[in-house]
Amino acid sequence: MATVQELVEQYQKDENLQKEVAAILADGKVTINEFLSFAKKHNVDISLADMPKYMAQAKQLGFIK
Repeated sequence: MATVQELVEQYQKDENLQKEVAAILADGKVTINEFLSFAKKHNVDISLADMPKYMAQAKQLGFIK
């Protein structure tokens, strides 16, 4: 299982992952289904209870406005 930090590091180097994230964020919001599907697809160990924390981190990193 990957950690969130590992995925962030991969994002910085991986153009395909950047495009995937951009597509998810194109409408300016992330649904629970998108969040969980993305985590599952990338084998990230995360729970739904952690979603608010990671959404705040995504905003801080500039992924979400």
